[in-house]
Amino acid sequence: MPGHWDSLSDTADGTNGPLRYLAHRDQHGEVDGIANFRLPWSSTAVNAGTLVVEALEAANPTAYRALWSLLVDFDLTRTIVAPGRSRDEPLRWMLANPRAMRITRQSDNLWARLLDVPRALTQRSYDTVGEVAFTIDDDQMCPANNRTWLLRTGGTSVTCVATDQPADLTITISALSSLYFGGMSAHDLMYAGRITPHADGAIAQLSRLFRIDPEPHNSFGF
Repeated sequence: MPGHWDSLSDTADGTNGPLRYLAHRDQHGEVDGIANFRLPWSSTAVNAGTLVVEALEAANPTAYRALWSLLVDFDLTRTIVAPGRSRDEPLRWMLANPRAMRITRQSDNLWARLLDVPRALTQRSYDTVGEVAFTIDDDQMCPANNRTWLLRTGGTSVTCVATDQPADLTITISALSSLYFGGMSAHDLMYAGRITPHADGAIAQLSRLFRIDPEPHNSFGF
């Protein structure tokens, strides 16, 4: 994002310590990881020993582990606060006590609403080869989406076309939009009444087609 880093400064911000920067370089000297953090000191006793990680991005596991290894090892640090991290943070499994890492607050940072279902579904990639027929019947804003669609995935070839064959499931447009980026559970959406299966194994097939690992994460608000 052009200009995103232009406002960065190492000047203290009120009771917050100065912002410091880490850069990790690979064996060829190329930067493959960065972190922005505030030093573990404060003018107020209640916040003393708290290190705040404002951003951490790594292009590979080596850079990720190196950055976190340094951040969790600063002297005089009692607590590390890292806002804006993903739900499935690998840091948990680096710790001798994984339970020491706690999620204290969750919030959304990206929303999606599919306007053109066949175009949207053929523009994303899929790790699994398969097919599923699904019906949408609740889209009042884009009524062209209200029909039964057959989604077929096969490597680089993905098709999504209207079909007359019986649907494997019925799904709301909001549920399909939630599944789109690959981080939502089709099982949970079914239990919430957003997906109704009509065939055995339909939910498992839908989940296999849409889920990705790692889960999607938007680290920059906009």
